[in-house]
Amino acid sequence: MPDAAWSNDNIEIPLTNFVRLLEMAANESANPAFGWESGRIFDFHAFGDLAQAVLEAPTLGVALTTFSRYLRLVQTASELRLDVGERRAVVTYRILDPDIWPRQQDAEFSISVILALIQHSLGDEWRPSTVRFEHQPSRSEQSWNEELAAECTFGAEANAIVLPVGALDCPMPSGDRAAWRRRSSELGRTLGEREPTQSTAARVAEAIFACLGREPVSQIAVARRLGLSRRSLRRRLEAEGASFSSVLTESRLRLARRTLARTDRTLAQIALDLGYSDQSAFTRAFKLGDGLSPGRYRKFLVPDAPARLAPDSASR
Repeated sequence: MPDAAWSNDNIEIPLTNFVRLLEMAANESANPAFGWESGRIFDFHAFGDLAQAVLEAPTLGVALTTFSRYLRLVQTASELRLDVGERRAVVTYRILDPDIWPRQQDAEFSISVILALIQHSLGDEWRPSTVRFEHQPSRSEQSWNEELAAECTFGAEANAIVLPVGALDCPMPSGDRAAWRRRSSELGRTLGEREPTQSTAARVAEAIFACLGREPVSQIAVARRLGLSRRSLRRRLEAEGASFSSVLTESRLRLARRTLARTDRTLAQIALDLGYSDQSAFTRAFKLGDGLSPGRYRKFLVPDAPARLAPDSASR
């Protein structure tokens, strides 16, 4: 961490450094709840203009949508999204780069901040129906359930808070629709004017990670996410000596390695998440890229994997 980062809000640091800092702080303080506790006392106003726009939103739903839309102004390589169903809404947060791991403290910090924002609208006594974490617990699940008065699950695909859909219509205490519109417009211009610090290939990989397991990945869809035409995207990648297919292949391999090493998902499930037609196609692609089958890769990292994943053992 550069010394100036502690006193200058405009100093940018790599996300991996911030995540590592939280992990180190938890270890040095011997406090596995460091991230969660830090999120509970975090001053949301530290987000500057983004915080103002979120807090000026007329309703909780608009506040969460605004937060997710402009999170990139304060943190890249991450995704915050609000999915609304008939009865429940799910606020999901995750770091898109699969190589940033461990990231338990960041996940708990971020979910804690989001929970505080929701309670700012619904009241401090409000509790979610479910809280999900992508990592495994460092303390008992019972202690989590008791502390949050909610069902807590671990080893999920992403970190999330589940709440009734009707809660999204609750007003924000400082809601001001006219001020929110002005502030959101300013944030939109800032986001549009900001020069990307990442290469086009890195931005494409980030968009691919956001899509994998949720929606079909295509060059057109990724170009749309980046605000480019398909032709412009192809030209920018070519200028960097890359192609969409090569970035897609490498992104799939990176996510496959992470999933094989850190989860118990079957090979068939992983193949589906990565957008392969079937498990055989995934196995061929993985072996071509890494020189060994995904089953052998997992067996090398997790020796007892075949016993736990017997349904896939015949196809390795």
